[in-house]
Amino acid sequence: MARMARFKNFFHTAFSPPYLLYTSTGVSAVIELIGDYLEQKVEGVTPYDTGRGIRMTTTAVVAGPPYYFWYRMLDRRFPGRTGKIILKKVLLDQTVLSPIMIVAFYVGMCRMEGKNHEQSMRELKDKFWFTYKLDCTVWPLAQWFNFYFLPPSLRVIYTETINVGHSMFFSRFKHIDKKEREARERALLEEAARTQQMVATSQPADPLHSSHPDTRPQRVDTLLPSDPGQSHMNQKGQKSHMNQKGQVGTL
Repeated sequence: MARMARFKNFFHTAFSPPYLLYTSTGVSAVIELIGDYLEQKVEGVTPYDTGRGIRMTTTAVVAGPPYYFWYRMLDRRFPGRTGKIILKKVLLDQTVLSPIMIVAFYVGMCRMEGKNHEQSMRELKDKFWFTYKLDCTVWPLAQWFNFYFLPPSLRVIYTETINVGHSMFFSRFKHIDKKEREARERALLEEAARTQQMVATSQPADPLHSSHPDTRPQRVDTLLPSDPGQSHMNQKGQKSHMNQKGQVGTL
């Protein structure tokens, strides 16, 4: 009983307004780490990529406060649980916050990986729309449940709980191109090595550097002049010389 009482007291304190921001951020980081760990297990990544897990967790720590203040603003600006109010919250969440967080995720992950601005923008351009379209198939219904049934103190925790599966997708979609690129680069390097080996084993000896003289017969056409005009002049010269010899002989 005493343990249960202490747990309830801790729970109420952690989710009270003075500590809700820190609790939401901490729980978000833990859930993001779990999602990435499960995804690495599904992908068969061995050993566990600690750097990848740290980067994914860092994005959750950074995203925790914006989620907290965003939901608090929506609840204050649109109080109530009518269908019209919930529709406004869901539309604002999907058209304002969601694109911002997707951009922040990809750009932040790229910069933590050491990529420059151009590389980060290229990856964002390649992956943004597919991620956003998938986001639109998951979060509107999930956020309707969030705004209709849950109290404000549990909004971030609920969102990050749904994010276990969402984080697995983000983790895979973020890193799958890297694995494919590395596999493609390894295949190209192996192919280049095989080609070099084949060339080295099948290359004939260079006759200029060979210790044996070249005894192959030369082509006849290489002994003839290449210029037809020169050939004609030589023929005329030979005829003229023969005529001169003939004249001398008659004398």
